[in-house]
Amino acid sequence: MSGGHKTSAIPRPRGARRVASVDDPVREGRGRRRRAKRRHDLTQPIAIERQLVTTRRNRWVLALLAVGVIGALGAALFVLPVQAWLRQQDDLDAKQAELAVLDDANNQLQQENDRLQTPEGAKEAAREQLGVTDEAEERISVLPGGAAPLTLPAGWPYDTVTQIIGARAAIVAAAAQSATPASTVPVAATVAP
Repeated sequence: MSGGHKTSAIPRPRGARRVASVDDPVREGRGRRRRAKRRHDLTQPIAIERQLVTTRRNRWVLALLAVGVIGALGAALFVLPVQAWLRQQDDLDAKQAELAVLDDANNQLQQENDRLQTPEGAKEAAREQLGVTDEAEERISVLPGGAAPLTLPAGWPYDTVTQIIGARAAIVAAAAQSATPASTVPVAATVAP
């Protein structure tokens, strides 16, 4: 050291800082030199002993590896989220359709509930579901006739039975065709007291 003062040993007040003005040539020159050095480092060839990969084949492998990493990053950042979003849209559409069906079923149930809240609706439901009749009515249940197939063996007594049953079925079918709706038997017949 020369006999001068050391400026770094002089305590400066905490609030005082050097403010660089726009016209400060020292500060401006430093920044320009720093930017020029960075550009120079990127454009200057690297010495062979400092290169990471020395052969052309290894450079291609490294380039392919870099492309693979960049492709994987691109897929992770762009492709996969877009696919997930499209899948969510499909799920949302399916849930919306399901909600519409459930809303329709709820509306039908609400209409049925409103109908059953009336005295006529309650009486009708009791008649249909529980078999309740009025005091002046008698309930007669008519079961439908079973149409079981008739399979009898061939031979003397069975051939005659088969012909009789066939003739009776033809008579019943002809009567059913000529019957009018007024001649049908009602389910609940009214009996006079």
